Amino acid sequence: MPTKSSLLAEALVKQDEILSELLSITLRQREALKEGRLSYLQELMSEMRHTSVRAQAIETRRGRLSAELAGDLGCEAVVSKIAKILPPEDAEPLKDAAKNLTSTVGRLKTEMSILSRLMDEAKNLNEMLITEWRKMSSKAVGPGSGGFDTRI
Repeated sequence: MPTKSSLLAEALVKQDEILSELLSITLRQREALKEGRLSYLQELMSEMRHTSVRAQAIETRRGRLSAELAGDLGCEAVVSKIAKILPPEDAEPLKDAAKNLTSTVGRLKTEMSILSRLMDEAKNLNEMLITEWRKMSSKAVGPGSGGFDTRI
């Protein structure tokens, strides 16, 4: 039967895998946004929602496992605190999994921030273009009006 520390390490590894999937989706979203591939971007948003549900589920599992183990050990439900109490053979896989997860979380946050800024820029550009088109279409059309004379 697996120990609570090995179950927690497995949960951390699984969480890292799922967040890596989210990172991959985020990178593809950024490229789709840059290339203006809106239908693909919509597909990726759907994929992101499904993967996010899985990420939330494993986060709940990880939280529960770390709280149980911390309760058994009489410490905070923080990997570094738990690892200090565990024997080295149990602590090392836990610390390694936590280190990998922390790295993935950092990369994901960075990419999501970049994607958010790109989306804001695209939104601002679209709003500016719409405003300009509306100005052009609302101007009186005719010689000397500054608009376009589309009469034939």
